[in-house]
Amino acid sequence: MQKKLKNSSSVLWNKKAKQYARFSQNKNTFQHNILEKIAQRGIHFEGKTVLDIGCGTGIYTLLIANLAHKVMALDFSQEMLTILEIDARNENLLSKISFTCKAWDAYEEEERFDISFSSMSPAFKSDEDFEKMHDSAKEYCVYLGWGGKRESEVLNEVFQAHGLKLKSPLGSQNLKEWLERKKITYLCEYIEDEWNTLKSEEEAIESVLWHLEINEAKADVSLVKKIIHQRVDALGFVNFKVKVGLELISWEK
Repeated sequence: MQKKLKNSSSVLWNKKAKQYARFSQNKNTFQHNILEKIAQRGIHFEGKTVLDIGCGTGIYTLLIANLAHKVMALDFSQEMLTILEIDARNENLLSKISFTCKAWDAYEEEERFDISFSSMSPAFKSDEDFEKMHDSAKEYCVYLGWGGKRESEVLNEVFQAHGLKLKSPLGSQNLKEWLERKKITYLCEYIEDEWNTLKSEEEAIESVLWHLEINEAKADVSLVKKIIHQRVDALGFVNFKVKVGLELISWEK
């Protein structure tokens, strides 16, 4: 049963890949801001070997690879890694990145990296997953995860129409509890941001259905289509505005 769930999760994230955020050189992106905050803590990627756990399409991977000696990009979605490989080729960074398509709990390599990094990844489900991240690093671990806030008018309306409540995914709280039990000193900063994404009506419907499916909810497709249609603007787009609260956590080995 456990294996079946893992496989179904990878299928869902493969489905999500084409709408997932992609790498940008824009210096004003949230990702650049996060890397600046990491550097302010004295953690520098220049010349380092880095493990990017749950790298997705590589919105951080490629920024880090611009600085690092080598980056291992690990994700259980092959579609995400395919997009990352395309963007890495376009940025002339393929030689600095290796790709591994595996779930984190199935990753068994004994190689250790200078820095282990993870951002917004669903890979961490147990204390063993945090322990593995800790053991994989020689110098630092850096984790960006949900800090208890995710607000979206579109998703809220859809979830409420299905008798559900939109929740923030599990994230940094579990890690902080593990670090405290292990008596590991860490730095933590709570960060709020607002993300706006314009989607076509078809993309918006697909995105909402995905969120229901990942939450194991049975979708009323006709109801979803009705709600989304009412939110289409004069140009044919739906604005997905999401207010998030995240926590940037790091600790030294």
